[in-house]
Amino acid sequence: MFRVLVADDEPSAVEYICNIIRMKCPLLSVVATAENGEEGLMKFRKYLPELVISDVKMPVMSGLDMVRQIKETGEDVSVLLVSGYQEFEYVRTAMKYGVSDYILKPVTPAGFIHAVEPLFPAMYQRLYDQRKKLVRSMIMGEAQKEEEIRRYFTEDAYYLAVIRENGLPRRFTDTREIELISEPEQTMFVYGRDEREALYLCPKQAITREKFAEFIRRETDKKKKDANFITVVLKTSAVSVGELCRFTEAMYGEMNRRLSVGVTQTIVLEENRMEKKEDRPGEEGQLREKELHREEAMTKLERWLEQRDYGMILDGLRDLILRAEGLTCPQLWLEQTLRQFFSRIRHYFGGSTDILEEEVLFEDAFYEAGSSKELYDSLRSILVRYWKTDRESVKLDSPEFLEKIREYMDQHLAQELTIASVCREFHVSQSYLNLLFRKYGMESFNTCLRNARVRRAQEIMERNPQMFIKDVAAMVGYRDQFYFSRIFRAVTGASPSGYPGRSV
Repeated sequence: MFRVLVADDEPSAVEYICNIIRMKCPLLSVVATAENGEEGLMKFRKYLPELVISDVKMPVMSGLDMVRQIKETGEDVSVLLVSGYQEFEYVRTAMKYGVSDYILKPVTPAGFIHAVEPLFPAMYQRLYDQRKKLVRSMIMGEAQKEEEIRRYFTEDAYYLAVIRENGLPRRFTDTREIELISEPEQTMFVYGRDEREALYLCPKQAITREKFAEFIRRETDKKKKDANFITVVLKTSAVSVGELCRFTEAMYGEMNRRLSVGVTQTIVLEENRMEKKEDRPGEEGQLREKELHREEAMTKLERWLEQRDYGMILDGLRDLILRAEGLTCPQLWLEQTLRQFFSRIRHYFGGSTDILEEEVLFEDAFYEAGSSKELYDSLRSILVRYWKTDRESVKLDSPEFLEKIREYMDQHLAQELTIASVCREFHVSQSYLNLLFRKYGMESFNTCLRNARVRRAQEIMERNPQMFIKDVAAMVGYRDQFYFSRIFRAVTGASPSGYPGRSV
């Protein structure tokens, strides 16, 4: 619901507009009224409404001066001016100040609705952008004022859950991955740092605790069809809006702390999970077991390097990764351990490889891996470069080879197409394939695939404007219509239903 400030020096005019809003505009709520521009400016700063409806001629400060000062605050707000004056000069001045529309007295309910309805897309877009910015900051652990959270999350309490497909988002390399957010008009707010993630915030009044848990189970089962492992963090009781920031940060802290490559798990976040780490029972023994595993792996590596036993080094790499899965070692722990492993090898061989390129391949390996085996395969292809030249890969290192891969992808967009399936088709590793895309295509595989599917969807909708969105989604490889809509909007800035030329 969008907040409205109504300003007019005639009380009867204010009451009349408020009644129209109350009876005809369920998406609007009057939070304040004012009898002049000065009072209106003061209440705007206090309530920060999304829509200001004001008369032009008022005592103390005119509506035009009030609008000008509101715009100078930097707040992006919709403004509808109401006046009995029909001179063009007023209209021109109003438009210069950024007024959204202009309606003449006497105001009729039909005329008012006709003037207000075109303002909703801009208000929804601002809500969309501000929620995205706010939640991103909450996830990053940045402190937020409670009044700012309440401004964009207006319910008293929310249920929370986050579902992550496969590994953690990339953190170091710029791959232009898109953030996803739900359609602005939907009840449930859904946000994702990239395509593989969904943070659900659902108002308590919209759903019961049991139904929300069941919804998350269904969403998890649906995502399992496309991912190799899933990590879910679930808050089993509703969180007050004042605690939303704290618990959102805590949920992502648990995700980062416990996500383990190849392991599907559901993590229930309760208040006792907010305790200090040393207060959590059993963790000290688990940490010691992991550290022993790390020490053992590094000791063996030193012996194999001295013996130049490359086969045992590869076997040790595989054992390190598979045992980490068995111990449910967090991805961040495994990354740290493997960086030590690779650093020792790089030092032994004199640091002859491109460290920056290796870091990109390393991060890609974790991001793309759907299992411990896939992670090993990708890291193995990086490791063997220290002591072996892969001549076949050298021949394949060309823009022409990348173009063949793109042609194959274009021909199979409607099918289950993943980086793993493409690698199997062309007999290359995932790390090497992503390296090709960045080197010659200036984008990652996922970005290329996503953009190709959206372009194909646009072509289909332009040729067949009557086609149902779910059918368009299926034709470009998306089984979930709502996920397709989120992807489409994130790429194009418009929802599929609002795409130019569509009539359904």
